[in-house]
Amino acid sequence: MVLLLLLVQGCEQPPLAKRLQERGKLKVATVAGPLSCYLGEKGPAGLEYELVRRFAHELGLTPRFRVYPNRKAAMTAVQTGEEDMAAGFIIPRSTDEHHYYLSNALVQTLPSFAHSMGQSRFDPRTMQATPVVTPQDSYAQELLTHEQLTAYPLEGAAEESILALVNLGIFDYSLTSVVQLKAHANLLPRLVPGNTLEKPIGASWLFARFYDSSLRDRANHFLKHQEENGFLQHLRDKYIEKVPAYDYVTRRDFWKHVLDRLPKYKDLFKQAGKETGIDWRLLAAIGYQESHWNEKAKSPTGVRGIMMLTQDTARQQKISNRMDPKQSILGGARHLLWMEARVPDHIQGEDLLWFTLASYNIGYGHVEDARVLTQRQGGNPDKWEDVRRRLPLLSQRKYYSTLKHGHARGGEPVAYVENIRYYYRLLVYWDNAERGLDCTSETPQRRLALKN
Repeated sequence: MVLLLLLVQGCEQPPLAKRLQERGKLKVATVAGPLSCYLGEKGPAGLEYELVRRFAHELGLTPRFRVYPNRKAAMTAVQTGEEDMAAGFIIPRSTDEHHYYLSNALVQTLPSFAHSMGQSRFDPRTMQATPVVTPQDSYAQELLTHEQLTAYPLEGAAEESILALVNLGIFDYSLTSVVQLKAHANLLPRLVPGNTLEKPIGASWLFARFYDSSLRDRANHFLKHQEENGFLQHLRDKYIEKVPAYDYVTRRDFWKHVLDRLPKYKDLFKQAGKETGIDWRLLAAIGYQESHWNEKAKSPTGVRGIMMLTQDTARQQKISNRMDPKQSILGGARHLLWMEARVPDHIQGEDLLWFTLASYNIGYGHVEDARVLTQRQGGNPDKWEDVRRRLPLLSQRKYYSTLKHGHARGGEPVAYVENIRYYYRLLVYWDNAERGLDCTSETPQRRLALKN
């Protein structure tokens, strides 16, 4: 195939970028991961997924992603002409520039060792003989060889899979990058950053050299513009620098309970989701925030069960036993719908969901007070980001004394919503991975807000 492509290349042809525009499609090789491509709570996501889609749109093309098991396979698909480019958060080796056109770096970072919590840090000065696991034929293997350290390459393994194995303690050490560790901090709670190597590395897009460089050139022009207009930094913040940071104990306990508690209630959450139309993973996230999936949970204020229902809510939803997990989960789901119905109809999308969750926690009356206060102070009462900043003011007399529903611990629903958003995001990522779904999977996405 390569020989045939070289022969065709010898004929007079328009530049590759123009030929692709005539075809109308951009074929992209990628791998699964938070920095490349995955299926999130609102559909396909990932730093490079978003960036490539914008690049294809600028070229007037429709992107077609194909997920490969590892970066080597994705790169090979480009080299054989099956794909037009590889965009899988690939950090090239020094020899790759002889076989591919490389774009400018999307992200600059440092190589970093990683180990599981409880393991000593890898010291390059004294642990030269200690094996460090890497994907075979990767930049990490090349770096270790250059530093005269012992690489233990795994054939066919993706970097993300190796990090998961280190997180479990199956392997002691791996060489990855600072940004990969940041992106995986919530997904792999026992994975610990170690020492770094002071040799900057960057992730690039790869294009086959048997074509002309026009597609790479267009990519570099595009990346330069995205750097200048701030979109590239926005993606770095979203997927790397400003990923919600929760402490180790919170992350450890959550994933522990996903394994040892959620299986007992998963079908009940699914059943309630089927009856109410709510994504079962959202219901599970609420249940975790309320009780950590403990059917016997109760508080000094009298709320009980997995969904921590009050007696009034239980009566309203015709729940006879709040400690019965099936009744509690279904009652909580119905109560969520009831709360949603109280939010004004013109509030839609994610704002509707966040207002509904805040109301589930503190009551809609107090949420409405915060909306009134937001409007008084010149904010938008229909936007959660504006209202969330005013909710904590409901605990101050100078504010609550002027509002209909009086004093409230307004900081609690703010934390409540943020925690559920966090757990929901992790549950969706975990569930899709468990089912083998990726950013190319044809799967209906449940609505975040039920009125939409």
